[in-house]
Amino acid sequence: MASGAGRTGWVRERDLLPEFFWAADAASLRGQQRSVLLCAWELVLLVLAAATGSADGEPWAWPAAGAYLGAIALAVVISRQNPQGLWYEGRAAAESVKTLAWKYAVRADAYQPPPRALPDAEGLYRFQLGRVLGAFRDGPAAVPGSGVEVTAAMHDLREQPLAVRREVYLGERIQVQHDWYRAKARYCARAGYWAGVLGVLLPALGLVLAVLRALGAFTYDALGTVSAVAASVTAWAQLRQYRPLAAAYGLAAVELGQIQRQLARLDLDSPDAEEVWARLARDAEDAISREHTTWQARREVRTTTDREHDTGPEHGTHPEH
Repeated sequence: MASGAGRTGWVRERDLLPEFFWAADAASLRGQQRSVLLCAWELVLLVLAAATGSADGEPWAWPAAGAYLGAIALAVVISRQNPQGLWYEGRAAAESVKTLAWKYAVRADAYQPPPRALPDAEGLYRFQLGRVLGAFRDGPAAVPGSGVEVTAAMHDLREQPLAVRREVYLGERIQVQHDWYRAKARYCARAGYWAGVLGVLLPALGLVLAVLRALGAFTYDALGTVSAVAASVTAWAQLRQYRPLAAAYGLAAVELGQIQRQLARLDLDSPDAEEVWARLARDAEDAISREHTTWQARREVRTTTDREHDTGPEHGTHPEH
């Protein structure tokens, strides 16, 4: 998801995050683009095969055979290369590192300075980040040699007073993430609605065409084509997970909105301000992790149980994003 745009003018998210985030993010985007492209072409070829195969005459059988052959080849490529696995695993690694980086930089959760938490916050960060990187070291998202790092921006932000940390966190993390979730929830809801509409209209069209053909209105067997199109729409909607994502993103946006208001109202002069801040910032990251875990679980990225791992070791969620 998109990085912040420098709302606060003090630090931007793209300067804050370590190298491994960008490597994993790029790997995920490559996997997403390739997965969507290959699946789209596979569905197009199957529809084309159904359309040409339904036509009368021997010449039409050859284009149908060619389309089926192309669909088979794409299915083999998808199975062997597993671009969807690269997509999900890269996103899992990137978002896990992002969560740890923000927690350390703004002193959230256990990353408070002593005496409130552990005396070595940087050591804790490197330990937990090392666990994440170790889980992905043999995966498609390659770990750079300098993957376990604390960026200069993370160091600088961590040393700032709470007022500055709150301003940066609200502007560059919470607001950006909240806007992204809200926009994606609306998009997925609209896409899911139209997929549902097509799921009703296409069978209805098939019914009309079946009746007309039975009455002798035409000889072309359009029923196979309509069925292939309807099945492709369903398969595409399942690939994109419109409705589950709309619900997950919408819930995450609501949770972040509530936490954002609590963070904005935090009394910075209170003696326990740092402690309350650490808890609320942790809750914000947990809200993001819950959304992430939910959609990842639905997609069943893991093919064997030995590849399961914790990407949120500090709070036990996020089995992957």
